[in-house]
Amino acid sequence: MRRITLVLAGAVACAMLAFGGTAAAEFQPKTCVTQSQNVVGSKVTGTLTARNVNSVQKEYATCANAKKVMNRVTAYRYEEPKSVAGLYCVPTVIATTPDVVKYNCTFKGADTPMFVKLVFQVKYNLD
Repeated sequence: MRRITLVLAGAVACAMLAFGGTAAAEFQPKTCVTQSQNVVGSKVTGTLTARNVNSVQKEYATCANAKKVMNRVTAYRYEEPKSVAGLYCVPTVIATTPDVVKYNCTFKGADTPMFVKLVFQVKYNLD
C-alpha cells in the first residue's frame, strides 16, 4: 500500500510539473509599428496581446509576425475577413470618405488554451 501511495504521489508531481511548465503567464500588451504606403501617414500601429503561449507556437505572439500581418492586410486595400500568417483578421468599417477601418486579428490554439490578439486601425489613402 505504501509503494502505491509513493508511486501515485510521484506521478501527480510529475504531471503538475509537466503541465505547469508548458504555458506561460499572460503577456503585457506590446505596441508594434510598421510602415505602409496605403494608409494616411504611412504608419500602422497595432496592439498585440497574448496569453498561455507555449514554446511551440510562440512565433505567433511576436511583433515580427504582427508586422507581417499588418503589412499584408493593408496591402490588399479592401475590407473582408482574411487569414494571414496564422491570424484571422476581421475588419470593421468605422467611417467612409476617407475609409477608416479597424481590424481585430486572433489566433486560437486548436488543442491549447493559447490566445493571441492583434488590434489596429488604419485610415486608407484614397489615391
